[in-house]
Amino acid sequence: MRLDVKKYLFVGYHRVLEQFFLKAQEAALVHFIETGHLKTKEMPNDIQNMMTAIKILGELPTLDQERPEDYFETDSITDKVLEIRHAIEKLEEEQRMMRLEIARVEVFGEFSMEDIAYLEKEGNRKVQFFFAKRGAVDGVSLPKELVRVASDHGLNYYIAINPQPMQYENMIEMRIEHELGTLKKRYAQIQHEIAEKEQELKAYAKYNQFLHQGLVRKYNDYNLETAKKSANPEMEGNLFAVEGWVPENKIDQLHEMLKELDVHVVEIAIEPNELVPTFLENKGASRIGEDLVHIYDTPANTDKDPSLWVLLSFAIFFAMIIGDGGYGLVFLCAALYFRYKNPKLQKTPNRIWKLCVILFSFCILWGVLTNSFFGINFAPDSSVRKVSVQNWMVEKKAAYHFEKKDQVYKGWVAEYPELENATTSQEFLLGAKKESNGKVTYAMLNSFSDGIMMELALLAGIIHICLSLLRYLDRHWAGIGWIIAIIGCYLSFPKMLQATSLMHYIFGVDRELIAVEGAYMIYGGLALALVLALIKDKFLGLLEITNLIQIFADILSYLRLYALGLAGAIISGIVNDIAGSIFFLGGGLLLLLGHSLNMALAVIGGVIHGLRLNFIEWYHYSFEGGGKLFNPLRKMKIE
Repeated sequence: MRLDVKKYLFVGYHRVLEQFFLKAQEAALVHFIETGHLKTKEMPNDIQNMMTAIKILGELPTLDQERPEDYFETDSITDKVLEIRHAIEKLEEEQRMMRLEIARVEVFGEFSMEDIAYLEKEGNRKVQFFFAKRGAVDGVSLPKELVRVASDHGLNYYIAINPQPMQYENMIEMRIEHELGTLKKRYAQIQHEIAEKEQELKAYAKYNQFLHQGLVRKYNDYNLETAKKSANPEMEGNLFAVEGWVPENKIDQLHEMLKELDVHVVEIAIEPNELVPTFLENKGASRIGEDLVHIYDTPANTDKDPSLWVLLSFAIFFAMIIGDGGYGLVFLCAALYFRYKNPKLQKTPNRIWKLCVILFSFCILWGVLTNSFFGINFAPDSSVRKVSVQNWMVEKKAAYHFEKKDQVYKGWVAEYPELENATTSQEFLLGAKKESNGKVTYAMLNSFSDGIMMELALLAGIIHICLSLLRYLDRHWAGIGWIIAIIGCYLSFPKMLQATSLMHYIFGVDRELIAVEGAYMIYGGLALALVLALIKDKFLGLLEITNLIQIFADILSYLRLYALGLAGAIISGIVNDIAGSIFFLGGGLLLLLGHSLNMALAVIGGVIHGLRLNFIEWYHYSFEGGGKLFNPLRKMKIE
């Protein structure tokens, strides 16, 4: 939940300043306010260097950890790690340049620079190397002192021996300072030096945890010093004064902390435009939801805590997008195995694991309700369908049309004339079938199932948006009008679209009557939303009517739940069909690869779109955001 924070002024003797901030850091109760004269500085170099060293060691193979007795050795270890890494980078750059130089020179083969120097000195000649684009000197008679050596990479290479240095048209002279053998020898030497340095660096991986502890200590010292600088000296330095935020449920702990200190505390007024930090305190499932909330934005200090709402909605949407209980079972087994191998998970890793268990459990439940397991097409008389709510809804819908003998009934009879002889709704439902290649397809069963899933996706959007509007009715009065109008649309639109809603065949509501009442609710809700907006916002309330398109579009956006679930089901069905037509080993491999890929895509879609519907569509009506998270002075610890 979100709790209000109060603003306090702390005044005390300067002699207890150090003790006051140390106690405040231990208690983690006060979010100190930086004063105007305190400029935000970059992180100290020693902290940045240690973070870099930890990153370097994190890329190395793990070793048994050692912890030197002296904490200050963290600095020397950091310096040594960075020194070795810098030496490796310098050698790698030299290696890169050497590789390029070898590639440039090796076309001339093995030769001795000493022999060339001797020839130039004793023979009074100048040896030069040239290259030209292939074809650049075609048709041109080359001087006899210019000899082509080789061709490579679209270039021709030449060597010239003249009494004096010469230049040739369309040719570029190459300066060669080292012979090929020397370059290769140095290249091999560099490789050896890099290997030695890397081996030396690997030995420092045993200090990875020690550096983490040192980094936390440096962070704590840095945060403590920064907080102390936020205190203003008063009375010629004899007193200090500092302001801070304290959660309302921590006031008693605050007074207990100050009991033995010469520090006076008094609540002060919050300035009109001051950004008040947001304090969230959650446990259990709500704490897991809070982690999800922080992915997108921090709630404003006036927002209601959306943590549990986001978690529950995300779990439902994720399950609808995955749309397969078999996939959920595989994921859950993987999560349980991970926990078995890592039994001591704490804090954030433990909450992530619990989130996975919740999501995958919802997937299994959704798969049971919709009889969806690895894309298997269960027969109508299968016992699996007996526990399926979706199958029950399909049967209720078929019974409704069979009893009413409406246009839907007539349409199916026109396509399948034998349905006219059906004596029960079950015969009517299963009579619309086709057989191809030994496989029976139940057209009506599949059509009704798809329609129900689409309606459930829209219904999820309607409920989700209405709940969002309902949460902030005290701020947005027009929301009650929009809720009425949305419900009216759900009741009225099926008649306009010549569709059948679950309100008709599940709850037995009269189709014509509910459409008329729904129309009244639409117009009444729109009118009420506009009137309430005018009352609350005066003339600007006229803009409320523009939300009509926004709300309509937001609800339609929930169709992605149906579309993504359907896409995954189609892929899994195709994989099963193809694998079934291949010999055993190949079919098994195809099943494994196909379903693995489909599961990966489903998880990506489930995470992205499951969160998006919360952060974009739902937040639009019940979330201000842009808050500053309550961040008290505290001691950081390694989880």
